[in-house]
Amino acid sequence: MEVLEKMKKTKYSWITSIPENWDLIRIKYLYNEIVDLSQSGDEELLSVSNYTGVRPKTESISEEGDNLTNAASLVGYKLVKKGDLVINIMLAWNASLGVSDFDGIVSPAYCVYRLKDLENNNPRFFNYLFKTEKYKAVFKRNSTGIIDSRLRLYTDKFFSIPAIVPSIEEQNDIVAYLEQKLSAIDELISRNEIIFGKSDRKTGLLQDYKKSLIEETVLGIMSINKKTGNN
Repeated sequence: MEVLEKMKKTKYSWITSIPENWDLIRIKYLYNEIVDLSQSGDEELLSVSNYTGVRPKTESISEEGDNLTNAASLVGYKLVKKGDLVINIMLAWNASLGVSDFDGIVSPAYCVYRLKDLENNNPRFFNYLFKTEKYKAVFKRNSTGIIDSRLRLYTDKFFSIPAIVPSIEEQNDIVAYLEQKLSAIDELISRNEIIFGKSDRKTGLLQDYKKSLIEETVLGIMSINKKTGNN
C-alpha cells in the first residue's frame, strides 16, 4: 500500500480530507429506508451485532447461548434482502450494524436500508466504512439520548451524515483487498488457537491490526498499490 499524495480538504472537522477523486455524499442520497413487513413471520430470523454483523439468529444461539426470541409472533418483523444494511439504532454508536448476506427478517426496532444505485455502489464497502471508529463517533454524536444505553440513531440523523464514496471500481478493489487480507488474518488466528488454545477473537493485536487496516483503506489514508504488487 502507499500513502495517497493528492488529497482535498472537506468542510467537516471529523474528516478533514479525502482523496481528490473521491466524493462526500449525504447518506440520504445513497440509501432508501425499507419498511417491508413480514405477513407470515416464517422468514429466517436474523440478528445484528457489532462483531459478527448480520447473521441467522440460530447461529448466535449456538455460539452465545442466546434465546431465539421472546416474541409470540414474528408477523410484522422487517423484511431484509441480501445486500441490505441493517442497523440496531440503539447501538449504532458501537457499530451494531452490517450488510446482510441473507434474506430474512429482523426486529421492528431495527432499521433496514437499501442502496439506491447498486450499479455504482458496493454494499460491502459501506459495511466496512460504517464500522470505522470515525463513523462510530459521528453516529454517537448524531444519536438522541442522555446516556449510552438510551441513545438512538434515527433515520433523519443517519441520512444527514456524509459518506465517503470512491468510484465503484475503487470500492470493488478495496473490498477485494480487505477480504483477502482479513481472511488471511483470521486463518492466522485460527492456527494460533490450535497451538495455544482458544482466545478471545474480539481483542488482541491482530484485531487491532484488522481495524487499522480497514480504517486506513476505506477512509483513503492509504491506497492499494497495484503496480508493484506490494498490497
